[in-house]
Amino acid sequence: MSEPIPATEKFRTKVATAVAMGGSVPAITHVAWGADGTPAPITENTLRNLVHMQPVSSAIATGPLLSIITVLRGEDANGIAIRELGLFDSDGDMAARRTFSPKELDDGTEFETTLELQF
Repeated sequence: MSEPIPATEKFRTKVATAVAMGGSVPAITHVAWGADGTPAPITENTLRNLVHMQPVSSAIATGPLLSIITVLRGEDANGIAIRELGLFDSDGDMAARRTFSPKELDDGTEFETTLELQF
């Protein structure tokens, strides 16, 4: 199990508003991969250096955690070292961001990860 990623302040606000008003929370629909490994506060709402964005492969809710499974193909990384990823909701807003040590992928290779979003 990886360390849960805290949701952004904007996404937490959407969850709180949906609960208070009886509405719905936008689904996490996309993952974006970027090249900036600078840690960001939960108030940040954009990925700093976008390389590639794609639909989420799988999402599973277990208690207060949402596990997102995604795969980045080397062809989609365009030879750029990947250092960050962001989860985006159906409104196009960033729901969470994680930075990590650089991952370099060659064409024909893949990087699969499971992310746990904490509410």
